[in-house]
Amino acid sequence: MTSIPAARAERRARSLTAPLCAASALLASGALAAGLALGAAPAEDWQLAARYTARFAFLLFLPVYVASAWNRLAPSAASRWVRKRRRSLALAFATAHAIHLGALTAFQLTKAEAPDAVTLVVGGGAFVALGALAATSNDAAVRRLGRRWRPLHLFGVHYIWFVFAFSYFGRVAAGQLAFLPLFGAALGALALRIVAARRRRARSG
Repeated sequence: MTSIPAARAERRARSLTAPLCAASALLASGALAAGLALGAAPAEDWQLAARYTARFAFLLFLPVYVASAWNRLAPSAASRWVRKRRRSLALAFATAHAIHLGALTAFQLTKAEAPDAVTLVVGGGAFVALGALAATSNDAAVRRLGRRWRPLHLFGVHYIWFVFAFSYFGRVAAGQLAFLPLFGAALGALALRIVAARRRRARSG
């Protein structure tokens, strides 16, 4: 059974969900507004808005993705804070990415050009995965799904990681080196998880 202090700490961690989501919505809206202000034409406005909101959402995704690995490899007050509030941070990321989806949809409508099949299937799959993760980020879903909950969330976060990494790799390969730090951050996050998983297996073996 969960101890009373632990249960109280968990409730305090989850009480931050609404403030974090509100802050995420505000900052993502700021990123969207910046894109609209900096573009030279309507299509470019929305393209920049989609790009900036995606970058902001990615920065929120990273601590969610590495929370457990970070706390396992280098435990600290910061790593424990992130790990305990991972669900709230994940929902804040979902909030920001929903705003990114709105900006991306507006860009496609303004451009009056349908996305290619790969973008539609692979990128659209990330939003489907995100919706599934957000919908099951609650205690009732954990109880209902049982053992299926963990594989669902593992697949979802890795798929979302892949879409970010694949997108930034494509930009770097096209010579847009400004995306190199973002691609490097994605690779570094994956490496952190791999190292933590190997260390856990080594200790359990």
